[in-house]
Amino acid sequence: MENKHVVKAANLDKIRRILFKYGSATKAKLANESDISTVTVNGLVKELVDAGEFIGGELIHPKIGRPSVHYHFNYDLEHYLFISIQETAGKLHIVAQIANMRGDVKQTRNQSMEIVKIGAVMDVVAEMLAQKLPITNIAISIPGKKIGSEIAVSWHDALNGWDLESEIGERFGIPVRIENDANLATVGYCKEVAIPDREYVVGIYYLPMSMPGASLFHNNGIFRGQDGLAGEIRYLPQLIGQMLPRSFEESAQNLMEILCIYNSLLAPHTFVIHMEGLSQQALEKMILENDVLKEQPNKPKFHCAASFDKDVMAGLQWLAMSHLAFMNLK
Repeated sequence: MENKHVVKAANLDKIRRILFKYGSATKAKLANESDISTVTVNGLVKELVDAGEFIGGELIHPKIGRPSVHYHFNYDLEHYLFISIQETAGKLHIVAQIANMRGDVKQTRNQSMEIVKIGAVMDVVAEMLAQKLPITNIAISIPGKKIGSEIAVSWHDALNGWDLESEIGERFGIPVRIENDANLATVGYCKEVAIPDREYVVGIYYLPMSMPGASLFHNNGIFRGQDGLAGEIRYLPQLIGQMLPRSFEESAQNLMEILCIYNSLLAPHTFVIHMEGLSQQALEKMILENDVLKEQPNKPKFHCAASFDKDVMAGLQWLAMSHLAFMNLK
């Protein structure tokens, strides 16, 4: 009996994933895409319609054969609150959005942080939740990293000691997920351009004249290492204890050395680079001229991402929906 329930749950998730991907489909298409029998699909679809996850739509009348119903995924079944703590011109501000499962933005707010205190985040959360849309999860991006539930490394140490997960969870009773913004930018870019989950992806986040960081993404998950310290490029031998780069050109040279190291050690399929002032054309020119990359056997793809903030928001969508089993199917 238990195996029967396991199989049914797996089949439901297959059907959910397919309709989530296409938006709408007939039962025949769902059966064909899932390799589940039409009879079984009929019962599964009925259950999902009754639960409000699928919406029965219009009749399709083909030239030959019987008419069939198009079913639609109910993207408004869940809504999420995204909170992105961002830096612009040396100051922090909070970008807040409420979006549905497709990423359609229903509400937005941009709030400057004149004083960097946890209360500023709490106030924005309270204001967004007052919009009356039921929120399933809150996903937060931070310019830093947390150990346990507390932020331990952050922008100018200003967020250190904050426990947003506990503070927000206890006050509002909604699950909270928190992730480093550079990690989310890598994930968000991968999702936006549909890089396959099976690929090994190294993301590099590098503000010129600052210290870089790396993200490691594979199989729909982030590799964090012990205490989340994986990807702390600043501790590479050639960078540790060194002064910050004094020019874009010096930062670009550091970037090429980093790419060579990670390409040798990890042999990823893809690099995703967020570096202000760097274009895809300039990146490809530097790669072609690099003698070390020419010698290395691994030949990855290199992507120069255009918008860090946009990719962070896409990463927050992934983070907010990580509780859904059908989103994690291989």
